[in-house]
Amino acid sequence: MVANFYLIVFIISVGLTVNILIKNRKIDNILILFSILLNINLAGQYLIAISESVEMAIWGNKIMYIGGCYLPFVIFIFATRLSNIRISRFFKIFLLAYATVVLFFVMSIGYYPWYYVSVTLAKGNGFNYLVKDYGPLHALYPSMMIFYVVLLISLIFFVLRKKTQLPTNVVVTIALVCSSLIFTYLFERLLKSKVSYLPVGYLIVISLLLKNYDRINMYDMSTNILSSIEKLQEYGYIVIDKHFRYISSNENIKILFPEVNQWKIDSKVPESDSCLYQEIIKNLVSLSQNKNDSKIISVNNRFFQVDIKELIYRKKNLIGFLIEFVDRTAEQNYYNTIEDYNSKLEKEVQKKTEHITHIKDMLILGLAEMVESRDSNTGGHIKRTSKVVGIFAEKLLANQEKYHLSEDFLSLVVKAAPMHDLGKISIDDQVLRKPGKYTPEEYEEMKRHSLEGAKRVKSILEGVEDDAFVKVATNIAYYHHEKWNGMGYPTGKKETEIPVEARIMALADVFDALVSKRCYKEAFSYDEAFNIVKESLGEHFDPELGDLFLTCREELEIFYNEMISNEANIA
Repeated sequence: MVANFYLIVFIISVGLTVNILIKNRKIDNILILFSILLNINLAGQYLIAISESVEMAIWGNKIMYIGGCYLPFVIFIFATRLSNIRISRFFKIFLLAYATVVLFFVMSIGYYPWYYVSVTLAKGNGFNYLVKDYGPLHALYPSMMIFYVVLLISLIFFVLRKKTQLPTNVVVTIALVCSSLIFTYLFERLLKSKVSYLPVGYLIVISLLLKNYDRINMYDMSTNILSSIEKLQEYGYIVIDKHFRYISSNENIKILFPEVNQWKIDSKVPESDSCLYQEIIKNLVSLSQNKNDSKIISVNNRFFQVDIKELIYRKKNLIGFLIEFVDRTAEQNYYNTIEDYNSKLEKEVQKKTEHITHIKDMLILGLAEMVESRDSNTGGHIKRTSKVVGIFAEKLLANQEKYHLSEDFLSLVVKAAPMHDLGKISIDDQVLRKPGKYTPEEYEEMKRHSLEGAKRVKSILEGVEDDAFVKVATNIAYYHHEKWNGMGYPTGKKETEIPVEARIMALADVFDALVSKRCYKEAFSYDEAFNIVKESLGEHFDPELGDLFLTCREELEIFYNEMISNEANIA
């Protein structure tokens, strides 16, 4: 009966692990580690229950402790992350070292009387269990558990006392996590039960984390989108959900509008007579619908351009609003005295234009990196291919007399390169994240990303960027999988029917795929990669462009070697 109980809990835990891996969300490594350790713990519990020998039961006990020693640490780290609390590296090392010491003495069971003086296998009520005579060092484990209980309770009081801007559900989750573990562990110790209920407590923990994970990811999504522009001066943002509840903002906004410091995450923005509420929040919906109109507001003798963007999820569902503030004080002052300061105004306008262009570029790159984060096969592909296109563009510019590609055109190609796979946002995760070879049906699904990418690039850029850039970016997204011999997709164009920008992108895209490690293959050597490109000239690639691309070998090897070296240093 008890053995079946452990087996059922183990099966549920494995099911939750599978759920974590296949859900359409960015997977958190801590959450995966938690589920794996829980499965190890439960496997040990089950092994003890079905053991027919004391040696087998001891090994089951050791396996159980592998999970049991490190699960509290993982829970504590995850809780501090959700609470935005930094833990020093020394303290983390101390906690891990303590758990490892406990595990070391657990592994001595059966050899030395440090942890258990003696162990015998007993049977009762349809299951087997260990009868233990505790040794002097057994107190290490319950002491560790009590210590983690104190840490988690202290974490709750810290969060509530500081009244930090944390979402309420995160605080509640942490409280429930602590409570479930505290009461499960104390209940087991007080009753001196032969059956361990602690795995059920861990199962409650992982269920609570999964339940709140979608909401937690919403805050991560806001961070991912806006992290690239977080530190830009003269720029501020506020994120509000569709129910006018506050989600996040940057420090510039909190300085400009001090009332934001009092807003609670997940709580409705309080009504007030402030400029922010009366001019913006109160009219948020109507302002967002005037997509081409920016609003200028005055705050403390400074002028700000306010743009409202609707945050759309899955094509049509409105989930909130992004309110952007750009300091236009300088322009406004110059406009007021344009006759006296015309030349200075022109320089300042150019500076501000470059500033806003940089913001848009960073947003586009952030969006492309978000799309790539869904694809487990192509990590870093966007940045690498963009660099390869840049190297190739320099070579093309140096040979302008032969290839007749202007500096302005090539700069547009380099700028558009990060968006070439934007259409993957429309591809089902089961296909996009599949590590092996595609079935014919899955391949047809994946091929849709070219058409979807062209549509999305055009939708994002049209009316924001100039027509030349929109055309280049759309062509790259749509045609970069076409082949010189007409055997590519999605249209089967061949030779010079394929836009030159797409032919350039195709070389960079395939080369990076060859020299990069993927989950389904190892990286090719430089010799192999360049030979494949060379042999594909006139079939896959434009032969003239391809000949010039092969001359970039030295620059490309330097770039990839530096990248590999940097990754090794980080690791």
